[in-house]
Amino acid sequence: MAKHRRRLPLVLVVVVVLAATGVLTSLRHSTNPSTLPSGLTASLDAESTALYCTGLASGTGPPGRVTFYNTSDASRSLSLSIVSQVGTTYTSTIELAAHAAQSIQPSVLDSGTNFGVAVQISGGGVVGNETAGNNRAEVPCQSTGVRHWYATGFDTLVGSSAYLSLYNPTGTAAVLNATIFTGTGFSAPQSFQGLSIPAHTQTQINLGGQVVNTANVGVGIDVLRGSLVIVGVQDSNGEVSFDQGAVSPLKAAWFPNVTTVNHATAQIRVANPNAAPAQVTVNVTLSKYTVAPQTLTVSPYSTSLVNITPNSAIPAAGYASLTLRSSEPVVTSLATGQGTWTALSAPAAPGKVFLIRDFTGRGFDAATVTNTSSRTISVSITTLKDKETKSLTVTGEKVGGDTTESVLALLPASATTQSQTFIVSSATPSLVVGLTLPSKPNGVLVVVPLNGG
Repeated sequence: MAKHRRRLPLVLVVVVVLAATGVLTSLRHSTNPSTLPSGLTASLDAESTALYCTGLASGTGPPGRVTFYNTSDASRSLSLSIVSQVGTTYTSTIELAAHAAQSIQPSVLDSGTNFGVAVQISGGGVVGNETAGNNRAEVPCQSTGVRHWYATGFDTLVGSSAYLSLYNPTGTAAVLNATIFTGTGFSAPQSFQGLSIPAHTQTQINLGGQVVNTANVGVGIDVLRGSLVIVGVQDSNGEVSFDQGAVSPLKAAWFPNVTTVNHATAQIRVANPNAAPAQVTVNVTLSKYTVAPQTLTVSPYSTSLVNITPNSAIPAAGYASLTLRSSEPVVTSLATGQGTWTALSAPAAPGKVFLIRDFTGRGFDAATVTNTSSRTISVSITTLKDKETKSLTVTGEKVGGDTTESVLALLPASATTQSQTFIVSSATPSLVVGLTLPSKPNGVLVVVPLNGG
């Protein structure tokens, strides 16, 4: 039974957002799921590393920011470059002390509306996180571009807009093809084929320009030459959310903290990039209730969804833990919201290490650790302190198979009040960390943690 309804104090945790989710492959699949690359995977002994960030825009409320955090015990020098979609640039240098954080606002550029950020770092251990100006959405920076990228759940309905934010981190032009999946099938719009992104530039693809007034749109990107950093941006009646996407489709996905409270909306959105129908089953663990598995069939090359909230078969009883299984590799996302808006988040793929940190000052409504394997595992949690304060590591905490536990339940009280940053790790790649921000109704603002693989 999930034990994750205690609220984390506001000094706690918001995470660096990035995870590996396997998701859709545009008319082909990868057999080995892999994670999106992050700074957490870089060796602390590396001579130099890099981070690339995209997805932030101006003109839709308070400007967002990128925050860099140094997880290492040594200072790092960061060479920063910001570029807008109109080509204007800004450069700077940041000296980042051990366990220190510093934020920058890409909107320092006086022209342009969406931005890409590149940072060269003198060593390993630095991670980056993008936060929307209203502190209600986050997405992590990546340490390299990818060749394939997939996401689903976007809406281009009246009142909503959906974009793909693209940054080319390489010195040569990147060329991509995009495939679109909807409830009626797939398409390959001519304007999305052979699209060239020049070296070190930023651009956006407006999905609504080709997919008009449509709900639950899936996207598959194949980079034919070079590589790209890609983030999906959804603006649903003024509520901005980020979807970090994934590099491959998967037959399984985990959603640890899915709200079932009254007046909330929660849906698992699915895209099937295969020639065969996908038989999807969502198992629901909820408090003391026994809930029948939710099932659906997703037609070839199309999208569909499972309603979790409201759903007469699922009681309104706080957070549920969901496990999705599919007969075919699929792309998934969680859409949560209230009334006229929804926010998208990608599922976190299982890994060995996750970073949790409060980048917004809001704290968490829920912060959990899920063991996706059938066997009990040992989990270690290290609290990273600032400057001279010593770190504390709690080791050997047991999490049962197919079980979700509160992060607070695995830590002594002193650790949760003295630290704002945690590294959660296990010897086996079967961990998933789930996080939600405080909201009304509870659980409608979901953030995906940074996964170290």
